[in-house]
Amino acid sequence: MPSTLIHGGCACSAIRYEASGPVYFQTNCHCANCRRAIGAQTVAWIVVDRAGFRIISGQPTRYRTDTGAWRSFCGRCGTSLTYESDNRPDRVDITTGSLDDPESFPPLDDTHADEKLSWVPLVENPAEDVEAPSN
Repeated sequence: MPSTLIHGGCACSAIRYEASGPVYFQTNCHCANCRRAIGAQTVAWIVVDRAGFRIISGQPTRYRTDTGAWRSFCGRCGTSLTYESDNRPDRVDITTGSLDDPESFPPLDDTHADEKLSWVPLVENPAEDVEAPSN
C-alpha cells in the first residue's frame, strides 16, 4: 500500500490533524451506531495506522459509545472526526468528510451493508472481498 500524508480537521478549524502511512480501507459504513452518531444515512471512513495519526491543533471531545468504541468530534462545531475500537488498537478510522481532500479517498466498498437503509445505494464497484473494519 502506498504511503501518503493526509490532512483534515473540523468545520470551524479549531481542530486540525494529519495522518501518514498507508490507507487500509475506504468504506461506507451503514451500521445503526454510525448513522446515529453522525446523523446521516451512511458514513464514509478511511482507516489508517494509529501511530501515524496525530492532532496538530485543538483538542477533540471524545465519547465512549455503548459498543465500547471511542468517537471524537469538535466540541465547538460538532464535526465528527474519528472512531477508535479496542478490537483494532493499532488503527484509527477518520471520517472522509473531515479530510481536506475527500475526493482522493472515495469509498471502495460497504461495511455493515445488512444494516443499510432501504433507500441508500451501495457502492457501484465494490473492491474485491476485503475485510472491512467493524464499527
